[in-house]
Parts: sequence; C-alpha cells; structure tokens
Amino acid sequence: MALPGELSRDKTDRLRPPPPDQAAEEEVAPEPAPAPLPEARPGPRRRAVRLAKRAARQVLGERGVDKLRGYLRVDEALRLGSESLRRTAELEQQVASMQRYALEAELVQAEAHAASVNLELLKGEVRSVIQTLEDLGMAIAPAAGLAGAGERLSELRERVNGLDRRLRSLQAQAATPTPAPAGGAEPGAGPVRVAPSSALFDYVGFERRFRGDPEAIAAALAERYLDLLVAHPPVVDIGCGRAELVELLARKGVEAIGVDTDPSMVAEARDRGLDVRQVDGSSFLRGREPGSLGAIIATHLVEHLEFADLVELLELAASRLRPGGVFIAETPNPTSLVVLGNSYILDPTHLRPLHPSLLTFLCEGAGFRDVRLRFHAPATDYHLPIIDDPDAPPWTKRVNDAFTKLNSVLFGPQEYALIATAAPATDGAAGEEHP
Repeated sequence: MALPGELSRDKTDRLRPPPPDQAAEEEVAPEPAPAPLPEARPGPRRRAVRLAKRAARQVLGERGVDKLRGYLRVDEALRLGSESLRRTAELEQQVASMQRYALEAELVQAEAHAASVNLELLKGEVRSVIQTLEDLGMAIAPAAGLAGAGERLSELRERVNGLDRRLRSLQAQAATPTPAPAGGAEPGAGPVRVAPSSALFDYVGFERRFRGDPEAIAAALAERYLDLLVAHPPVVDIGCGRAELVELLARKGVEAIGVDTDPSMVAEARDRGLDVRQVDGSSFLRGREPGSLGAIIATHLVEHLEFADLVELLELAASRLRPGGVFIAETPNPTSLVVLGNSYILDPTHLRPLHPSLLTFLCEGAGFRDVRLRFHAPATDYHLPIIDDPDAPPWTKRVNDAFTKLNSVLFGPQEYALIATAAPATDGAAGEEHP
C-alpha cells in the first residue's frame, strides 16, 4: 500500500529515533552556545501557536504547509466574496430606496411649487380686497381709514338719530306753542338758558368720538357713584346727557331727575320714559324747595360754566340739599399735565380748568362740609418704567423716585371727583370754615 505524498517515507523517517551510531555522535557533539534569553517569556497562546506551527511543519512538511496556507487563503477569499455580495445587495437596496425618495421629493417639490403659485395668486386677491377695504375706509373716515370706519358709522347713526329727535322736537314745539310746565322748565324758573353753540358744530357727535363709548362711560359712573346716590334719594343729574345714570337709578327704584339743555338728548330720554327736564342746572335748582334733594351730581359740567355761574350753582346746590345730602362734581384733572395738553384743549366748549384745591375752596365757601377728592383714570399707558431689579445698584432708588414723581405730574389721574356733604341743620351758616 503506497503512502500519500504528505506521509512518504522520506518525511516519516524524520520522526523515527536515530540509530545508535548517530546518537553517539550527537552525544559527543559539542553543545551549542546557549541562546540569549528573551526579554519576556511569550504567553501561553503564543507558545501554543508556535507549537502548532512546528508540529504542522514536522507532519506536513513545507509543501504541505504551503498548500494549507493556500486552502486558507481560498476560504478567506470565498468568505470575502460572500461578504462583498451581501454588501452589494444591501447597497442596491439602499440605491433603490434613495431613488424612491428622490421620486417622492420631486413630487413634493412639484406640489410645493403649485402651492406657492396658488399662494401668490391668493395674496394678489387678498391685496386687492384689502385695497378695496382701505379705499372704502378712507371714503367713510378720511382721517382714520379702515380702523375708524366703524366708529364713523356709529357717529353717522348717532347724527341721524339726533336729527330725527330734533325734527320731532321742533314738530312738537310747533304743534304746542306753549309747553306744559311738567315737561319743560320748572314753573317760575325763568327762561331756559342753553349753552352757546354753533349750528355747524355737532357737539353730540364730537363727544361720542373723543370722550368714548357712552355705555362704557355710564358703567364707570355707576361703579364710582351709584351706591352713594342710591343711599341719598331723590337724585338730580345736572347735564345728564342721554340720562344713562338716571335710568340706572330708576331701575333700582330711586327717584331721579335728569337736567340737560340739549333738546335731542331730552327727547331721547323722555322716549325711554325717564323724567328729564330741558333746563339748565341753576334754573332748575331755583325752582326747588330748600332741603328737598338728597343728592346732586354733575359730571363734566363745571368746566363748561362761567365762573359766576359756577359759584351760583354751588351755592344753590348747598341750599337745596337736605342736611347730610351729597354733591358730586366730576371734571378733568388739570394737575395731570397730559390732560391739559390733550383732552382738555381738544374740547372748544371748555372755559377753564378747575384745580382740585380751587373747587374744594369754592365748595367750602358755598357751605358744604366734609369735602373729599377722588382721582380716577391715571394715564398709565404713558408711564415711565420703574427699575425692578433686586441686584440693581443703590442709585436706582433715586431714579425710581424721580420717575414716580414725573409719572404723577405728567401722566397722573385724568379725572377727579369732588364729593361734598351738605352742612347739618344745626350748622347752617354758609361759608363757615371747613373743619
């Protein structure tokens, strides 16, 4: 039986023990010089690898080892080829996925382009509509534009209603040349004094635009004074306007009378079933018995009066109120400089600003007691900001104090109310010094 090439006799003879003569010769041969010691002994794994290599060389020979290396290289090549095919398949899948994404991106881009075109067309239509609305707003409110169109329409409605009321009032006066005392001036009160006005100046529309919404004003007056007036009936509202406060008092069952010189205002209030007289305040109070009223209120009226008429009104009010009755006068606050430079000079019917100290002095001189002041509606929108930082340097306190004073002087309360009490019956001397 023949041995394979790897186990031929010439290769197996190397593993046989040497003959005795050769062994003796090897024993007599001088020992080789010892090899230098390595710096460090190899580990068990390296020693096992070396022993495996040495055994493979002894068993297979150099040619067998070379063939084995070739087999190992082929296996590695096959493994690498298989890995390359797998990675190639993965790359092909990724390329296909990216192609799908690219196609979807192109579709999205096309849709976005179409949407942008539609958006531009829509913007053009919106701009056209806005321009049309702005033109309409400028036609309705030339100075304010679209933002003021609603207010101007409200003013036009108010003017039409006012003209209608005046026309009906004139028709009623023409039909009844001698009006009954119950609906107009009080008997013996003298002629009705109407504040100077111009036929070309619509004060009702002016007040509606610049003073504010009448409903908001009525709500503010109710919040400030309604409880006080309810506690002191009967109430007279001098310069009542549309008589919103009179209507609120009537709903609460409080006897209230409105007084105004504007015929359209009076006609409107009477149409609502309210007791409103077309007469000025002083003429009305002259026709009342002394001590017959519980409260008199006049909001934004005293700044429209001549000084002599103001003093007369205060003296009549002090004499017509019962002991403990209250007098309320609300007027612009001239100690807040923003009022003088803005709302006060805007109204051409204002005669003079009344300083709170002056009005207090006049009420005390007319015989009122316990005169108090209340301030309302500070111009906070104009206030200088205060530094609010706990880590701020000490000098910021002086800056804050200065800003606080400036805010008070420049942008303080825009209105104030004087609330005075009629003198008790035992202290009836008018003009006595206020305690």
